[in-house]
Amino acid sequence: MTLPVLIVGAGPVGLALARALTLQGRAVRVFEALDALSPEARASTFHPPTLEMFAEWGVLAPILAEGQRVDSLEYWERATRERIARFDYALLAADTPYPFRLQLPQARVTRLLLPYVTGSPLGAVHFQHSLADFHDHGTHVTAIFETPDGPLSVDGQYLVGADGARSTVRRRLGLNFAGLTYPDRFLLVPSEIDLEAVLPGLGPVNYIFDPDEWIIILRLPGVTRIVFQIGPDEDEAAVLQPERVSARLRRLAGAAPFTIKGTSLYSVHQRIADSFRVGRVLLAGDAAHINNPAGGMGMNSGIHDAHRLAAALAADSDHELDRYAQVRRAWAVDKVQRHTHETYAALVVREPAARQERNERYRALAADPAQARAYLLRASMLEDRL
Repeated sequence: MTLPVLIVGAGPVGLALARALTLQGRAVRVFEALDALSPEARASTFHPPTLEMFAEWGVLAPILAEGQRVDSLEYWERATRERIARFDYALLAADTPYPFRLQLPQARVTRLLLPYVTGSPLGAVHFQHSLADFHDHGTHVTAIFETPDGPLSVDGQYLVGADGARSTVRRRLGLNFAGLTYPDRFLLVPSEIDLEAVLPGLGPVNYIFDPDEWIIILRLPGVTRIVFQIGPDEDEAAVLQPERVSARLRRLAGAAPFTIKGTSLYSVHQRIADSFRVGRVLLAGDAAHINNPAGGMGMNSGIHDAHRLAAALAADSDHELDRYAQVRRAWAVDKVQRHTHETYAALVVREPAARQERNERYRALAADPAQARAYLLRASMLEDRL
């Protein structure tokens, strides 16, 4: 009997991989250290190629039903309340069946994916199973988990680390995770707030330029997610004080009423593992690469890892598994990290002349349909269709 593929991590990447493999007739077992799916809602953007993959896996309908369709991408100047550029996703109508961006917190998406995995006779998801160690025997892998009932040893054909930026799998492989940490941090404030009076015509996805405190505003079903720039010299405890968070929102919202539904402050990294494959052990998603979240490419690129890795595992070929590791690592560096860094760099411009040049550049891009389409293809992770 063929051994199952063992997946560490029941996030969107692990569950997407599990769904893809069960559709190919492969047995999978997913192991999650938490006692339930994570409530983390940090990532919420789904780009067109990811929606294409969801359609291929038969999971798109419930995700579309709950998500918010976004038909434009907008850039604003905070001080003047001026929209600098608007990019219309309709320009991608000939490039993808889904010429839009979908917003839905990842915690909802994992809960929609889970039944597709557990509902298959080939799929199983185990909670409160924390990876302690593993051994690659050359012909198969043995993973050891700590569980409430004691240690558990499980054999698998392959082991996939989809266990996030602090990946136990990656650390056990001894791989470097080289890169950088940005000086700025992100303060995420989900809120109920109406910003129409402050920024008339505000779209669902907005990058707000400001030399002192740039902002990203995502308007989702039932909540507005606002990301504030936090400088390296600001004290974390002070930043998170409720009165300080309210003061930031008040500076943005003016007299508009608001309700704060939570806060989180996190550092931003751009790192990549030396390799995405060591023998029968593979990495995907944040375990393999992390990037600046400006542009919403992190979770998407992890799901794209899952798509290619599922095909490579189905082929059960060293050549295809090596190709997965090489192609996805190159994509993470050459496409994802490059674009997300460029988006971040545009936000942090401070000098007046450079800010004017940036704004003129965005205006020119948006005004030319051919250039606007090319920009959206890159921003939507469809660059291969240029």
